[in-house]
Amino acid sequence: MSILLVVLSSILIVRLAQLQLFQHSKYQSQATIEHTRKYEVPARRGELYLSDGTSRSPLALNQHLNLIYADPSHVSDKPATAKALAGVLGGQEADYLDRLGKGIEYTVIADRIPIDVADKVRALNLNGVGIEPRDYRTYPEGSLAAQVTGFVNSDGAGQYGIEQYLNDQLAGTPGKLAAKTDPRGIPIATADNVIKPAVDGKSFQLTIDRNVQAMIEQQLADQVNKVHAKSGSAVLMNPSTGAVIAMATYPTFDPNQYSKTTDYSVFMNKVVASQFEPGSGMKVFTMAAGLDQGKITPDTLYDDPGSVKIGDRILSDAVGDKPGKNKSMTVVLRDSLNTGVIFVLEALGGDPNKITLTGKKTLYDYFTKHFGFGQRTGIEQANEAQGVMYAPNSPNGGDVVYASNTFGQGLSVTMIQMITAVSAVANGGKLLQPHLVAGEINDDGSLNPTATKVVQDHVISPKAAADLNQMMQVVVQHGSGYMAGQMNPGYKIAGKTGTAQIPSPDGKGYLDGQNIGSFVGFAPADNPKFALMVRIDRPGVSGYAETTTVPVFGNICKWLFKYYGIAPSG
Repeated sequence: MSILLVVLSSILIVRLAQLQLFQHSKYQSQATIEHTRKYEVPARRGELYLSDGTSRSPLALNQHLNLIYADPSHVSDKPATAKALAGVLGGQEADYLDRLGKGIEYTVIADRIPIDVADKVRALNLNGVGIEPRDYRTYPEGSLAAQVTGFVNSDGAGQYGIEQYLNDQLAGTPGKLAAKTDPRGIPIATADNVIKPAVDGKSFQLTIDRNVQAMIEQQLADQVNKVHAKSGSAVLMNPSTGAVIAMATYPTFDPNQYSKTTDYSVFMNKVVASQFEPGSGMKVFTMAAGLDQGKITPDTLYDDPGSVKIGDRILSDAVGDKPGKNKSMTVVLRDSLNTGVIFVLEALGGDPNKITLTGKKTLYDYFTKHFGFGQRTGIEQANEAQGVMYAPNSPNGGDVVYASNTFGQGLSVTMIQMITAVSAVANGGKLLQPHLVAGEINDDGSLNPTATKVVQDHVISPKAAADLNQMMQVVVQHGSGYMAGQMNPGYKIAGKTGTAQIPSPDGKGYLDGQNIGSFVGFAPADNPKFALMVRIDRPGVSGYAETTTVPVFGNICKWLFKYYGIAPSG
């Protein structure tokens, strides 16, 4: 028996020596792994600011709150833990018990927890329950510029607007932490444990003027409600730089409470994401092609037949327009005569009696390559639409389509394309890339400004731009934009109305009694300081853009003249 005990003791001593001396590092490594886990260190999201005079106004900030999480494998008494959590955080014990039953190593118990409440949870000293400080997105201006901004979802990803477009730059790069855990499974973080530090996201200042944005949003809301419209949108641009000063859509939403929104369509920034048939506003660019090619002048005359036959279709002027001889191109724009811009298309082709392939190619070239229709502008917004332009040699590029294109039907554009194109007329012929980012904010608070980008430095000649400017002024003085002129006596405003039909969803014709009214222009016409476009969708009252849209354009101009201290021209 004694011999047996000696043998067994010897075996144990040898085995212990083997473990301690020869396999010590192996088991120490396993123990370390068992008590060490890798965690992602979140980067701080960059912030967004508006311009407010000479200062910055916060648009999207980070609120310092806490996330409560649990490692279910370390929670020994889950019912008691659930009860304790409910007592501090509120809610039902069953909900917390359900969360504690999910996941092996990590489950979220609650988020957006204030510091004082998190301290109470910490004081409970619950096994397996941890607290992680986190930044949560908050929007101090509420619904102001909501569609421009977008929002950050519960996963920390930007959705819609600039939050989505610049998500990678705003989000930064998460770091990594290899943290040892205490007996409760809670990580013990030290500087030595950081594998890779987080890189915080970049912050940006936008070109949006807070005061102008607020005013335009109010004007839109008032007009949409007044005319019982489905929605309204507006965009204001500096035609000399391409900077967007305001961009709004109504109805809107509060990005702080995006999850409570039931109509997801309000998330869409219609200025960039909604393409539509612009109607007569497109006549400005048909005229631009004719003027720049030298095929017409503002005084070129034509005989208005009231309607023309193209193939098997008859295209007519608007109801109420009377045929007549010797009407000038200025009158065509003033009275918005469809037959007049068809005449311009024929002139572009070199044959005054028919539409030619040369004429169609020239018009297509001006619409797309000169003014940028049919392609995205690249503005810092998610989900930008590119519009639809049919090439003259495509199946949809027939004579009837091109005749319709001259007055804004059979094609589609976006508001950001329209305002960018009309700004090229305002500034004398340069197409500038529209932008919403004034610059990146450096660590010291200084601004790294965004440079003005010239997309096309000769859209039309300065002479053609000047002639078109004068023609558009006549529209406001004596044509469909007269109300904007009457509301701003002494100021020179150039513009063009458009009342567009809405294509039927089934692709057959247009919806009865539905239209989109728009007005696009710039002021003061002799030295443009701003370009503005307003759009009212599906008004519930009868009438064209001159009654549904021009009044709000005029009101905005009146406010802007005072805000910028612009004196009347005479």
